[in-house]
Amino acid sequence: MHLFKRLIAAGGAAGLLIGLSGATQVFAVSSFTGTILLDCAVVGQSQKITVTSDPDVLIHIEVTIGGSTANDGTKNGTGLTNENGTFEDSWTIGTVSETSTAAIRVWALSGGGVASADSSFEIHPVAAPCPTSGTTSFYGGAIDTQQVGGSVKKTCDAGVSGNAVFTPTIHVKVVGASNLSATIVLPAGLTLTLGCNGKSLDLPILPVTSVITLHESTPPTGAAAAADTNITITTEPVSATIHNAKAAVVTSPTPTAIVLPATGRPASTPNVPWPAIALMGLSALAGAGLVLRRRL
Repeated sequence: MHLFKRLIAAGGAAGLLIGLSGATQVFAVSSFTGTILLDCAVVGQSQKITVTSDPDVLIHIEVTIGGSTANDGTKNGTGLTNENGTFEDSWTIGTVSETSTAAIRVWALSGGGVASADSSFEIHPVAAPCPTSGTTSFYGGAIDTQQVGGSVKKTCDAGVSGNAVFTPTIHVKVVGASNLSATIVLPAGLTLTLGCNGKSLDLPILPVTSVITLHESTPPTGAAAAADTNITITTEPVSATIHNAKAAVVTSPTPTAIVLPATGRPASTPNVPWPAIALMGLSALAGAGLVLRRRL
C-alpha cells in the first residue's frame, strides 16, 4: 500500500491546495471528531475510542496514565480511516490500584497536514465502581504552527533495477507553546515504494522540525540495502534523495589441491621415521638368527 500517495490524495475531499513543489502552508487539514465510549470505566471493562474524519486519514491514538502509555491504548491505536472515514481503537481496561485519569491524545495526518486533540476518561478499581458512566465527545483541528511538505526520490547504480520498499516512522514535533510530540510507527502494510531512478513522490505535510525515518525493508534487485534515511521538515519544502549502490559480488575461493612432497616412496607408504625403519630391520635380523640357532 502506497502510504504517502494515499495521505496526499486524501486531502482532495477537503479541497486541499498543494503546489507543484510541495505545500508550505496548511490550507485544508482534515479535522475530526472523537467519541469515548465510557467517560468512566471500571477495570476489566471494554473501552473504545472512535475517530471520524475523511477516508484514508492516518490516525494515531495514545492513552497514558501517570506519564506512561498504559492499558494497551496504543496496541491498536494506529491505522487509516476506512471508506466511511472511521477508525476505532478498543481494548480492555487494565488494573489500577486507585481511581486514575487516562489522558488521550489523538493525531490525524492527512493530505493537508496534521490535526490533533486531547481528551480524558476516568478509570476506577473494581472495588470502587463508577457512580455513573456515559459517552463523551471531542473535536480535533489543525495544529497552529507552520506545516511543510517536500518530496523524495530513489537513485540507483548501473546494474540495479526495480523498486525499493520502505517502512516509514513519523516523528511529529510541534515547537512552541504546545510543545507536542509523538512517534508514529506505522502498522504492517503501510509502506512507501520508490522506483530506481524514477519520479519523485510527495512527502506528507508535517510541522516544521518533524522527522520522517525511512527504513529500506526491501532493496531493489542487485542492490545493497541503503542505510536508514532521516528527513527533517524545514521551513521550505525538502527534496530528499536515497541512493542504492550495487551490491558487491561475493565469490567463493577456488579449492587448492594438496601436493605431497617428493619422498621417493609410493603415495600410500606411511611416513615412518628412519630410526623406526632401522629398528624394524634389526628386529628382523635378530629373528632370523634365532631361527638359525634353533635349526642347528
